[in-house]
Amino acid sequence: MQTTFTPDQLSNPGTQRANEILRACVHCGFCTATCPTYQVLGDELDSPRGRIYLIKDMLENERIPDATTVKHIDRCLSCLACMTTCPSGVHYMHLVDHARSYIEQRYKRPIMDRILRWTLAQIIPHPTRFRLALLGAKIGRPFAFLMPDARLRAMLDMAPKRIPPVSRNDDPQTHKAQTARRKRVVLMTGCAQKALNTDINDAT
Repeated sequence: MQTTFTPDQLSNPGTQRANEILRACVHCGFCTATCPTYQVLGDELDSPRGRIYLIKDMLENERIPDATTVKHIDRCLSCLACMTTCPSGVHYMHLVDHARSYIEQRYKRPIMDRILRWTLAQIIPHPTRFRLALLGAKIGRPFAFLMPDARLRAMLDMAPKRIPPVSRNDDPQTHKAQTARRKRVVLMTGCAQKALNTDINDAT
């Protein structure tokens, strides 16, 4: 992909890295086959290739992000499935991270967005709060239609009907090797997994 960044723009290390990533993309579209948002929504702008075009336009023109650009970049799940099928080895994760940082510095989100994002940031990283929120969602699900925001209604609908029990493996601990010790392994238990899928950590 050709880019038109100025020397002054490229003096910024983040922009220089973004330029290298953009130039590696050859528009082949292999990424669309593994992108979950593109597969569900069918919108080119919700594919990695489409987002790359949006990011390129935004960064080259030093444009203030608009609601459309923000919407499509926000929809990226950061699952990085696209990187597994990219024949050019485009480091999409670094590009979208840079774009999100650029957006947060320049785009003023609507008040409801800011409240929702702040609330989620206070709940999801803390398993106890997360479990309490899931319990509240379970109780509040029948009243979802009263919620003024469609996203709140969707979150209530998505909350699991059954909350798994607290795992005995949630607390920090060390397990001795059952055979000859060769390496030391650290298991990142995650935040959502400790509340939503405790059986995965237990099995691991």
